[in-house]
Amino acid sequence: MVPSMDEYVLGIDIGGTNLRMGTVTKNGVLSNFERKSSASLLKGNASGNLMKEINAYIDRYRLREQVIGICIGVPATVNKDKSFIFSAPNLHGLQNIDLGRLIKESTGIPTIVDRDVYYLLMYDIMTMNLDPNHDKTILGIYIGTGIGNAIYINGKVYVGKNGVAGELGHIPMYHNSEACMCGNRGCAEVVCSGLKLEKLAKEKFPDCRVRDIFLKHGDSPEIKEFIDTLSLPAATEITLLDPDFVIIGGGVTMMKDFPFDDFLDAIRAHTRHPMPAESICFLKSKKSQTNGVIGGSYATFDTLKRYYNS
Repeated sequence: MVPSMDEYVLGIDIGGTNLRMGTVTKNGVLSNFERKSSASLLKGNASGNLMKEINAYIDRYRLREQVIGICIGVPATVNKDKSFIFSAPNLHGLQNIDLGRLIKESTGIPTIVDRDVYYLLMYDIMTMNLDPNHDKTILGIYIGTGIGNAIYINGKVYVGKNGVAGELGHIPMYHNSEACMCGNRGCAEVVCSGLKLEKLAKEKFPDCRVRDIFLKHGDSPEIKEFIDTLSLPAATEITLLDPDFVIIGGGVTMMKDFPFDDFLDAIRAHTRHPMPAESICFLKSKKSQTNGVIGGSYATFDTLKRYYNS
């Protein structure tokens, strides 16, 4: 048995601000897309609220028989079985919980929970057709509130022993002792992410909205230092893995007047020479509200296909 055209995966992307849901065919066609605030969902019994939301969505569109799998992307660390959430600093109430099991029990539908950044990378790889022969190494670096990262090698996202590989935003940075929301100190996210930009705007540029910080203060020493610091985790991973492609995305890189070329030049400058520095192939991710929903569905259909054919 394999998924047919009238069967869907329900893709769900949960962030600290928004909840996005949609049904996707095996060919990547999205329908019934919804976006709403996740604030009320995450209050009180977050898992119970989510179960009600999912069941209501399925019943609203009368899809109980057509949805053959559910995928949920979260900004969190998730176990290798793609079910249990270890740590989710921005999703209070969804930490230390077997969310996949709970949703499956509530809906009766196989459910996969994974890091949202894995789904973003899968979307980019599939829509850009980057690995038709499953022999490429591809890195996804998505800079938003934090630093999202996923590593793809020879047709698979690399997840490591515990399922949490690619936490690039939480590698320690020298001379950095600031507390991170993950509970550690000195994480890269503290000094080079959207959170850092918010802090810079408040402390150094109180006249400026965060969204205009590159437009109005792009030539300031503080912003130049921010860009150089941001390049360090990326250069480190590129030097270690020598990838075929490096996909750069996330809300910070799409802000007005973000110095994209300067950022890439800084990455190259900090990467091992002559190679891989001189051969890095950078690609831009395209911003969309639906990337995570569709990307998760690509990955889930692949999982279901392997399950049915086993």
